[in-house]
Amino acid sequence: MTSDLVSVVIPVYNSEKFLEECLDSILTQTYQNIEIIAIDDGSTDSSPDILERYSDKINIISQKNQGLASALNLGISKMKGDWFKWFSPDDVMHSNTIETLIDEAKNHSDNIILYSNWNIIDDTGNTLREFHESNYNELSEFDFNLRLLDGQQINVNTTLIPAIFLKKYGIRELDEPVAIDYDFFLRSALLHDVRFHLISQPLVNYRIHSAQLSHKNISKTLNYISEIKDEILMKLDEPLRIKYNYGLEQYKKTKPTKTKTLEFGMKLLSSAPTWASDKILMLYLNKIRHNR
Repeated sequence: MTSDLVSVVIPVYNSEKFLEECLDSILTQTYQNIEIIAIDDGSTDSSPDILERYSDKINIISQKNQGLASALNLGISKMKGDWFKWFSPDDVMHSNTIETLIDEAKNHSDNIILYSNWNIIDDTGNTLREFHESNYNELSEFDFNLRLLDGQQINVNTTLIPAIFLKKYGIRELDEPVAIDYDFFLRSALLHDVRFHLISQPLVNYRIHSAQLSHKNISKTLNYISEIKDEILMKLDEPLRIKYNYGLEQYKKTKPTKTKTLEFGMKLLSSAPTWASDKILMLYLNKIRHNR
């Protein structure tokens, strides 16, 4: 990487409530070699007006509502950076987010995706807690991939991804849009031998609120993610697919009893009515991730 230009792509759809705070947090980064591309995906609120006020500082592209993957891929097609950073208009970067990611990237090969810990904030910006991702930096590629197959989630808003990855195999349009980041990570790891590295400090304030797409119909999403895993595994050569399936079975046997109990409870909840289970499922998911 020579210029280390970072392309921040923000898919925007009816994001008026938090959009200005998000944009301001990117524009005040200590690392300035960035371009910001906001894709307005047919917003019907004041988001387009807010974006227009920033038109001298960011690139704005508008399209009819076609969904998250379409907005992201449009932004990717227009970006000029060496690095891609997908960022949600609900969330807030710390002032040194991109500088920290770029500095760490210099310590690794080009075949790596960086990610970090993050803070959970509420509607008003109050920090609820710091979320520590499991540190798997010392694991082999195979063992890390087992964790991904088991459902290890990476907060895409914390990541820094070489742009070449997106140019080569991109974002897939899926029936469940909230699964597209997991699909991308799993394909990157299993099909393209991409590695992952955690920065063990919070670099993003991730906002949780009731209107969030990723917190709706969680049980449906979990079932869909299972289908994605099976589909990607089937693309592997049979000996490697057998190795992963066997390794996954063995890994599950080594889990602490507490984690097994949480996962069993989550399976029971996933069969309950959506209106009754989604909030509890979100709690279970966070507890499982925290105990990985």
